[in-house]
Amino acid sequence: MMSKSLRRIFLSIFLCTFSLLIAAGKVLTVGPSVGQYEKIQLAIDAASEGDTVKILPGIYNENITINKNITLEGTSRDEVFIKAASIESPTVFFKGVSNFSLANISVETEGLAVNVSRSTGKIVNSLIAGGRFGVSFSGNGMTLSIVDSYITSLAGMGNDEHLSTHLAGIYSYGETNLEVERTTFERTGTGVSLSNGVKFTIKNSAFNKNTIGAAINGTATGSLIGNTITGNMENGVLLNNASLVTLINNVFYNNSGHGLDLYLVECMECGCGGTEFNGTVVGSGNLFDSPEEICPIYYWKEDFFIIKPGLGD
Repeated sequence: MMSKSLRRIFLSIFLCTFSLLIAAGKVLTVGPSVGQYEKIQLAIDAASEGDTVKILPGIYNENITINKNITLEGTSRDEVFIKAASIESPTVFFKGVSNFSLANISVETEGLAVNVSRSTGKIVNSLIAGGRFGVSFSGNGMTLSIVDSYITSLAGMGNDEHLSTHLAGIYSYGETNLEVERTTFERTGTGVSLSNGVKFTIKNSAFNKNTIGAAINGTATGSLIGNTITGNMENGVLLNNASLVTLINNVFYNNSGHGLDLYLVECMECGCGGTEFNGTVVGSGNLFDSPEEICPIYYWKEDFFIIKPGLGD
Protein backbone atom coordinates (compact mmCIF):
# COMPACT_ATOMS: atom_id res chain seq x y z
CA MET A 1 0.00 0.00 0.00
CA MET A 2 1.35 3.43 -1.01
CA SER A 3 2.35 5.60 1.91
CA LYS A 4 0.92 9.07 2.41
CA SER A 5 4.29 10.70 1.76
CA LEU A 6 4.72 8.79 -1.50
CA ARG A 7 1.21 9.75 -2.61
CA ARG A 8 2.04 13.38 -1.90
CA ILE A 9 5.18 13.12 -4.04
CA PHE A 10 3.26 11.59 -6.97
CA LEU A 11 0.52 14.21 -6.59
CA SER A 12 3.10 17.00 -6.64
CA ILE A 13 4.73 15.59 -9.78
CA PHE A 14 1.34 15.29 -11.47
CA LEU A 15 0.33 18.84 -10.61
CA CYS A 16 3.66 20.25 -11.80
CA THR A 17 3.42 18.34 -15.08
CA PHE A 18 -0.18 19.44 -15.56
CA SER A 19 0.75 23.07 -14.86
CA LEU A 20 3.57 22.93 -17.41
CA LEU A 21 1.25 21.49 -20.05
CA ILE A 22 -1.26 24.27 -19.42
CA ALA A 23 1.46 26.94 -19.53
CA ALA A 24 2.86 25.58 -22.78
CA GLY A 25 -0.52 25.83 -24.51
CA LYS A 26 -1.51 24.23 -27.78
CA VAL A 27 -0.34 24.91 -31.32
CA LEU A 28 -2.81 25.93 -34.03
CA THR A 29 -1.54 25.88 -37.62
CA VAL A 30 -2.49 28.22 -40.45
CA GLY A 31 -1.77 27.42 -44.09
CA PRO A 32 -3.33 27.75 -47.55
CA SER A 33 -3.82 23.99 -47.93
CA VAL A 34 -2.32 21.96 -45.08
CA GLY A 35 -3.05 24.07 -41.99
CA GLN A 36 -5.93 23.67 -39.58
CA TYR A 37 -7.08 27.16 -40.63
CA GLU A 38 -6.82 29.06 -43.89
CA LYS A 39 -6.98 32.49 -42.23
CA ILE A 40 -4.79 33.75 -39.39
CA GLN A 41 -7.71 35.54 -37.70
CA LEU A 42 -9.71 32.30 -37.53
CA ALA A 43 -6.83 30.64 -35.66
CA ILE A 44 -6.48 33.64 -33.33
CA ASP A 45 -10.21 33.53 -32.53
CA ALA A 46 -9.95 29.81 -31.71
CA ALA A 47 -6.78 30.20 -29.60
CA SER A 48 -6.68 30.40 -25.83
CA GLU A 49 -4.27 32.22 -23.55
CA GLY A 50 -0.76 30.81 -23.93
CA ASP A 51 -1.39 29.15 -27.29
CA THR A 52 0.83 29.46 -30.37
CA VAL A 53 -0.52 30.21 -33.82
CA LYS A 54 1.99 28.67 -36.22
CA ILE A 55 1.80 30.25 -39.68
CA LEU A 56 2.97 28.14 -42.63
CA PRO A 57 4.55 29.65 -45.79
CA GLY A 58 2.22 31.82 -47.85
CA ILE A 59 0.80 35.28 -48.48
CA TYR A 60 -2.09 36.18 -46.18
CA ASN A 61 -4.23 39.13 -47.27
CA GLU A 62 -5.97 40.12 -44.07
CA ASN A 63 -6.02 42.51 -41.13
CA ILE A 64 -5.76 40.73 -37.80
CA THR A 65 -6.54 41.74 -34.22
CA ILE A 66 -5.04 40.06 -31.16
CA ASN A 67 -6.60 40.67 -27.74
CA LYS A 68 -5.21 37.66 -25.87
CA ASN A 69 -1.76 36.50 -24.76
CA ILE A 70 -0.63 34.30 -27.63
CA THR A 71 2.38 33.77 -29.89
CA LEU A 72 2.18 34.39 -33.64
CA GLU A 73 5.07 32.49 -35.19
CA GLY A 74 5.84 32.13 -38.88
CA THR A 75 8.17 29.58 -40.39
CA SER A 76 10.40 32.40 -41.70
CA ARG A 77 10.04 36.09 -42.51
CA ASP A 78 11.14 35.17 -46.05
CA GLU A 79 8.21 32.77 -46.40
CA VAL A 80 5.32 34.22 -44.39
CA PHE A 81 3.78 37.53 -45.55
CA ILE A 82 0.82 39.31 -44.01
CA LYS A 83 -0.42 41.98 -46.41
CA ALA A 84 -3.25 44.29 -45.42
CA ALA A 85 -6.64 43.58 -46.94
CA SER A 86 -7.50 47.20 -46.04
CA ILE A 87 -5.09 50.08 -45.45
CA GLU A 88 -7.72 51.80 -43.30
CA SER A 89 -6.91 49.50 -40.37
CA PRO A 90 -3.66 48.20 -38.85
CA THR A 91 -2.45 45.04 -40.53
CA VAL A 92 -1.59 43.56 -37.12
CA PHE A 93 -3.30 45.07 -34.07
CA PHE A 94 -2.33 44.09 -30.51
CA LYS A 95 -5.01 45.46 -28.21
CA GLY A 96 -4.83 45.31 -24.42
CA VAL A 97 -2.47 42.31 -24.29
CA SER A 98 0.00 41.74 -21.44
CA ASN A 99 2.35 39.20 -23.06
CA PHE A 100 2.43 38.67 -26.84
CA SER A 101 5.05 37.51 -29.32
CA LEU A 102 5.28 38.11 -33.06
CA ALA A 103 8.12 36.16 -34.69
CA ASN A 104 9.46 35.22 -38.13
CA ILE A 105 6.86 37.17 -40.12
CA SER A 106 6.84 39.91 -42.78
CA VAL A 107 4.12 42.56 -42.52
CA GLU A 108 3.54 44.86 -45.50
CA THR A 109 1.04 47.67 -46.04
CA GLU A 110 0.63 51.22 -47.30
CA GLY A 111 -1.10 51.95 -43.99
CA LEU A 112 -0.14 51.15 -40.39
CA ALA A 113 1.68 47.82 -40.26
CA VAL A 114 1.74 46.94 -36.54
CA ASN A 115 -0.22 48.77 -33.86
CA VAL A 116 0.71 47.92 -30.27
CA SER A 117 -1.90 49.58 -28.07
CA ARG A 118 -1.87 49.25 -24.28
CA SER A 119 0.07 46.01 -24.72
CA THR A 120 3.36 44.43 -23.67
CA GLY A 121 5.24 41.97 -25.84
CA LYS A 122 8.01 41.36 -28.34
CA ILE A 123 8.67 41.37 -32.07
CA VAL A 124 11.44 38.99 -33.11
CA ASN A 125 13.17 38.33 -36.44
CA SER A 126 10.43 40.03 -38.45
CA LEU A 127 10.27 42.43 -41.38
CA ILE A 128 7.94 45.41 -40.98
CA ALA A 129 7.21 47.60 -44.03
CA GLY A 130 4.57 50.21 -43.30
CA GLY A 131 3.09 53.39 -44.71
CA ARG A 132 2.62 56.18 -42.19
CA PHE A 133 4.13 53.97 -39.45
CA GLY A 134 5.79 50.59 -39.40
CA VAL A 135 5.16 50.13 -35.67
CA SER A 136 3.01 52.41 -33.55
CA PHE A 137 3.40 51.85 -29.81
CA SER A 138 1.51 53.51 -26.97
CA GLY A 139 0.22 52.65 -23.52
CA ASN A 140 1.43 53.91 -20.16
CA GLY A 141 3.64 51.41 -18.37
CA MET A 142 3.76 49.00 -21.33
CA THR A 143 7.00 47.47 -22.71
CA LEU A 144 7.79 46.57 -26.32
CA SER A 145 10.95 44.67 -27.28
CA ILE A 146 12.06 44.48 -30.92
CA VAL A 147 14.97 42.16 -31.67
CA ASP A 148 16.75 40.96 -34.83
CA SER A 149 14.26 42.66 -37.14
CA TYR A 150 14.22 44.84 -40.25
CA ILE A 151 12.02 47.94 -40.39
CA THR A 152 11.39 50.04 -43.47
CA SER A 153 8.75 52.11 -45.27
CA LEU A 154 6.92 50.41 -48.10
CA ALA A 155 7.42 53.56 -50.17
CA GLY A 156 11.18 53.31 -49.70
CA MET A 157 11.64 49.75 -50.84
CA GLY A 158 13.58 49.46 -54.09
CA ASN A 159 14.27 53.18 -54.64
CA ASP A 160 16.47 56.02 -53.36
CA GLU A 161 13.87 58.82 -53.36
CA HIS A 162 13.68 61.33 -50.53
CA LEU A 163 11.02 60.23 -48.04
CA SER A 164 8.88 62.46 -45.86
CA THR A 165 9.96 62.47 -42.22
CA HIS A 166 6.29 61.81 -41.35
CA LEU A 167 6.87 58.20 -42.40
CA ALA A 168 8.28 56.50 -39.30
CA GLY A 169 9.63 53.02 -38.77
CA ILE A 170 8.71 53.13 -35.08
CA TYR A 171 6.53 55.85 -33.59
CA SER A 172 6.17 55.68 -29.81
CA TYR A 173 4.66 58.15 -27.38
CA GLY A 174 3.41 58.29 -23.81
CA GLU A 175 4.99 56.67 -20.76
CA THR A 176 6.11 53.56 -22.64
CA ASN A 177 9.25 51.42 -22.45
CA LEU A 178 10.90 50.62 -25.78
CA GLU A 179 13.78 48.15 -26.12
CA VAL A 180 15.42 47.63 -29.52
CA GLU A 181 18.40 45.41 -30.26
CA ARG A 182 20.13 44.15 -33.43
CA THR A 183 17.52 45.74 -35.68
CA THR A 184 18.00 47.58 -38.98
CA PHE A 185 16.06 50.74 -39.88
CA GLU A 186 16.48 51.38 -43.58
CA ARG A 187 14.72 53.63 -46.12
CA THR A 188 12.20 55.20 -43.78
CA GLY A 189 11.36 58.87 -43.36
CA THR A 190 12.32 58.69 -39.69
CA GLY A 191 13.64 55.37 -38.46
CA VAL A 192 12.59 55.89 -34.84
CA SER A 193 10.46 58.79 -33.61
CA LEU A 194 10.07 59.02 -29.82
CA SER A 195 8.25 61.65 -27.81
CA ASN A 196 6.56 62.44 -24.51
CA GLY A 197 7.88 60.28 -21.64
CA VAL A 198 9.15 57.26 -23.58
CA LYS A 199 11.96 55.35 -21.86
CA PHE A 200 14.15 53.71 -24.50
CA THR A 201 17.23 51.60 -25.09
CA ILE A 202 18.45 51.06 -28.67
CA LYS A 203 21.50 48.80 -28.93
CA ASN A 204 23.66 47.30 -31.65
CA SER A 205 21.29 48.41 -34.40
CA ALA A 206 21.73 50.14 -37.78
CA PHE A 207 20.14 53.29 -39.23
CA ASN A 208 20.86 53.30 -42.96
CA LYS A 209 19.67 55.56 -45.78
CA ASN A 210 16.73 57.09 -43.93
CA THR A 211 15.81 60.76 -44.12
CA ILE A 212 16.38 60.96 -40.35
CA GLY A 213 17.72 57.94 -38.49
CA ALA A 214 16.33 58.64 -35.01
CA ALA A 215 14.41 61.65 -33.67
CA ILE A 216 14.29 61.97 -29.87
CA ASN A 217 11.71 64.53 -28.82
CA GLY A 218 10.00 65.96 -25.74
CA THR A 219 10.91 64.23 -22.50
CA ALA A 220 11.93 60.91 -24.08
CA THR A 221 14.80 59.51 -22.01
CA GLY A 222 17.19 56.69 -22.74
CA SER A 223 20.30 55.29 -24.37
CA LEU A 224 21.77 54.70 -27.81
CA ILE A 225 24.56 52.13 -27.50
CA GLY A 226 26.76 50.55 -30.16
CA ASN A 227 24.66 51.59 -33.14
CA THR A 228 25.81 52.36 -36.69
CA ILE A 229 24.30 55.50 -38.24
CA THR A 230 25.22 55.95 -41.90
CA GLY A 231 24.01 57.34 -45.21
CA ASN A 232 21.01 59.21 -43.79
CA MET A 233 19.83 62.10 -45.97
CA GLU A 234 19.32 64.77 -43.31
CA ASN A 235 20.25 63.77 -39.75
CA GLY A 236 21.51 60.57 -38.29
CA VAL A 237 20.27 61.33 -34.78
CA LEU A 238 18.26 64.48 -34.07
CA LEU A 239 17.84 65.51 -30.44
CA ASN A 240 14.94 67.85 -29.75
CA ASN A 241 14.33 66.93 -26.16
CA ALA A 242 14.39 68.30 -22.65
CA SER A 243 15.63 65.18 -20.88
CA LEU A 244 18.70 62.98 -20.52
CA VAL A 245 20.02 60.97 -23.47
CA THR A 246 23.11 58.76 -23.26
CA LEU A 247 25.18 57.86 -26.34
CA ILE A 248 27.94 55.28 -26.02
CA ASN A 249 30.15 53.74 -28.73
CA ASN A 250 27.98 54.70 -31.69
CA VAL A 251 29.51 55.08 -35.18
CA PHE A 252 28.48 57.93 -37.52
CA TYR A 253 29.64 58.29 -41.13
CA ASN A 254 28.56 59.35 -44.63
CA ASN A 255 25.42 61.13 -43.46
CA SER A 256 24.36 63.89 -45.88
CA GLY A 257 23.51 66.39 -43.16
CA HIS A 258 25.01 65.70 -39.75
CA GLY A 259 25.33 62.39 -38.02
CA LEU A 260 24.34 63.94 -34.69
CA ASP A 261 22.41 67.19 -34.38
CA LEU A 262 20.92 69.20 -31.60
CA TYR A 263 17.73 70.93 -32.71
CA LEU A 264 19.30 74.35 -33.07
CA VAL A 265 19.10 76.95 -35.84
CA GLU A 266 22.83 76.72 -36.45
CA CYS A 267 22.58 72.97 -37.14
CA MET A 268 19.35 72.72 -39.14
CA GLU A 269 19.45 73.44 -42.88
CA CYS A 270 15.72 74.19 -42.81
CA GLY A 271 16.31 77.27 -40.66
CA CYS A 272 14.13 75.74 -37.96
CA GLY A 273 15.28 74.94 -34.46
CA GLY A 274 15.87 76.91 -31.31
CA THR A 275 18.69 79.02 -29.99
CA GLU A 276 19.17 76.96 -26.81
CA PHE A 277 19.22 73.21 -26.20
CA ASN A 278 17.29 72.26 -23.07
CA GLY A 279 18.24 68.61 -22.78
CA THR A 280 21.30 66.83 -21.44
CA VAL A 281 23.52 64.54 -23.53
CA VAL A 282 26.19 62.36 -21.97
CA GLY A 283 28.27 59.41 -23.14
CA SER A 284 31.64 58.42 -24.54
CA GLY A 285 33.45 56.62 -27.34
CA ASN A 286 31.28 57.82 -30.23
CA LEU A 287 33.10 57.75 -33.59
CA PHE A 288 32.61 60.30 -36.39
CA ASP A 289 34.31 60.33 -39.79
CA SER A 290 34.63 64.13 -39.75
CA PRO A 291 33.93 67.17 -37.52
CA GLU A 292 31.05 68.05 -39.88
CA GLU A 293 29.17 64.96 -38.68
CA ILE A 294 28.50 66.49 -35.25
CA CYS A 295 26.74 69.80 -34.53
CA PRO A 296 27.44 71.99 -32.71
CA ILE A 297 31.00 70.80 -32.30
CA TYR A 298 31.62 72.96 -29.21
CA TYR A 299 28.79 71.45 -27.15
CA TRP A 300 30.35 68.06 -26.39
CA LYS A 301 32.95 67.04 -23.84
CA GLU A 302 36.26 65.71 -25.15
CA ASP A 303 35.67 62.05 -24.31
CA PHE A 304 32.20 62.09 -25.90
CA PHE A 305 33.49 61.78 -29.46
CA ILE A 306 36.47 60.72 -31.55
CA ILE A 307 37.09 61.91 -35.12
CA LYS A 308 38.28 58.98 -37.20
CA PRO A 309 38.44 59.66 -40.97
CA GLY A 310 37.73 56.79 -43.33
CA LEU A 311 35.01 55.05 -41.33
CA GLY A 312 33.03 52.71 -43.53
CA ASP A 313 35.75 52.47 -46.23
